Amino acid sequence: MALLRAEWSDAAACRGIENLLFFSPDVMESKEVRSRRERQAKQLCSDCNVREDCLSSALAQRESYGIWGGLTEVERRALLRR
Repeated sequence: MALLRAEWSDAAACRGIENLLFFSPDVMESKEVRSRRERQAKQLCSDCNVREDCLSSALAQRESYGIWGGLTEVERRALLRR
């Protein structure tokens, strides 16, 4: 089965950026390293023209991992509970 890519993703500021910035590595990372990585990802998201589309897609698909539309998985779950 082929994966479908949303059209908005072609215009995403993160296109071509290393995925490790947006997703936790397979190994444990310290709180400081995670915080720095998340800050960098969120900064890139804050300037993105398709941030709202990205976040809407992540919420609709219940993305469990990573930073999407400038929010972490914890922040998205909190938003969905409202």
